[in-house]
Amino acid sequence: MSEKRFEFEIYRLNVVEGDPTLFGQNRRFKGDQDILEILHRATGPEFKGTTSGKRATYQWAVRDYTEYEGEHEESAVSMTLARSLLTKEGLIVTDESIVEGLSEQEPPLADTVLLIFYLERHILLAERVSAVTSTGRWLSALEDILKDASRELEYSFSLEFEPIPRREEVLEAFRSFSRLTRIALKLRLPNPELSRYSEALYKEMHDGGIREYHQDMRNPKGLSQQAGHIPYAAVEIAQAGYKKGAIRMAGIRENRHETVETGRRAARGSTEQLRGFIRGMRKNAKSKEAKTAITAIIHELNRLVPPQDTEGQ
Repeated sequence: MSEKRFEFEIYRLNVVEGDPTLFGQNRRFKGDQDILEILHRATGPEFKGTTSGKRATYQWAVRDYTEYEGEHEESAVSMTLARSLLTKEGLIVTDESIVEGLSEQEPPLADTVLLIFYLERHILLAERVSAVTSTGRWLSALEDILKDASRELEYSFSLEFEPIPRREEVLEAFRSFSRLTRIALKLRLPNPELSRYSEALYKEMHDGGIREYHQDMRNPKGLSQQAGHIPYAAVEIAQAGYKKGAIRMAGIRENRHETVETGRRAARGSTEQLRGFIRGMRKNAKSKEAKTAITAIIHELNRLVPPQDTEGQ
């Protein structure tokens, strides 16, 4: 059987400021070096999380912090997220019968997901591993581990991740209404990417010290759908992944009233490089082959989610 290509999903890295007066957290976000410090610290053995499902309990951890440089000076960082199976309920064979029981392993077996951080655009590329990434538990576990590392380093901010939808998905839904009567969404302050259409809304948020912006825009006669107006700017910021949760829209579409929810699923990509090579390239991070692979991955990212104009922070 031929080995699979490396496939990934695309997420926006959002810097979420907390209250710097709590728990002695007095280091505010200054730049990408702060993010790198948190990522590196999170690979320590003390940082781990536990989740339980209906029949199994898992432990999560991150390891293998590695820095790369591409062929054209692109830089990226990778880590491996591991999900270890601690216990599982099921059928157990005894000398007398087959009974329901709890199985434990020591050391526990683990499934892994390669994470690649492209900090120039504050984007996370997460390897698609259906056994792990088919639910949102992996993302919650990663955020919790990074939050613990951030807190230990006394940072007042944490790192959270939101799916970047496939190209134009949210904007396509926005344009599909002949009369748009409602948009409900939660925005986060864009950083570092911002388009010319969303610049005014960004400035309003930045100047007002607004890190999160809940918007529920309504007009039974119809909201403006023109580029540069607030509804369009809000949707464009959400399209870029600077949001929390889904975007909900309602109005008239194809001559009937409809409500749609969009923005929950991450765009997906793949490269010609084989999965096994990408997973193992950290062992030779400075090699020509590793540089070629990182360049190819970033090129595919930029094709699927083109860079915005860099304005703002």
